[in-house]
Amino acid sequence: MDRVMDSVKNVNHTLVFRIINIIVACFMIIGGVCTIITGGFPQFIRGIYCIVFGVIVFVFEFRLPSIITQYASFLFSFIGRVYVFIGCIILNYMPLAIASGVIVAVFGVAYVILQFTNIEPPSNMKRQGFDDSLAGEGVSGGRAAQWASANEQSSFGSPGNYGQSAADAGYSANVNQNSASVV
Repeated sequence: MDRVMDSVKNVNHTLVFRIINIIVACFMIIGGVCTIITGGFPQFIRGIYCIVFGVIVFVFEFRLPSIITQYASFLFSFIGRVYVFIGCIILNYMPLAIASGVIVAVFGVAYVILQFTNIEPPSNMKRQGFDDSLAGEGVSGGRAAQWASANEQSSFGSPGNYGQSAADAGYSANVNQNSASVV
């Protein structure tokens, strides 16, 4: 039993999470194709969405393109992978789509649970990976690193400093009492 526990402790978690993400991405693509096959324009759009998201997750396991990370920074956390949502979209009447949807959703639930544990995420799901992907745009340390250093915030879930308020930053709203518009 001790040998098993020692081998579990010595496993490279980054590699395990990458393999899981690749498998989930493949099931997203399969489920997206099954969704398209069921017919109809709404299913076509949902299928394309699932396929594109699956391809993005697959690509993120090998390379972090800055153009995508700039607009998809939510992918840099366990909960941000939205696997539960994609798994539910994939579910339809085909047995392969049901299996794909269930697998993606189960891993999504597991990732939601992992978000609130002390399990370290893989390197491509850390803030450093996000910073490194944006650093190629000629900005020292990347835009994310500059924003984080300028807006130091407390950790998730703990009360404390949530950054500068709009009033402290000099923003104000002039409200005309006679109309409902904000000037």
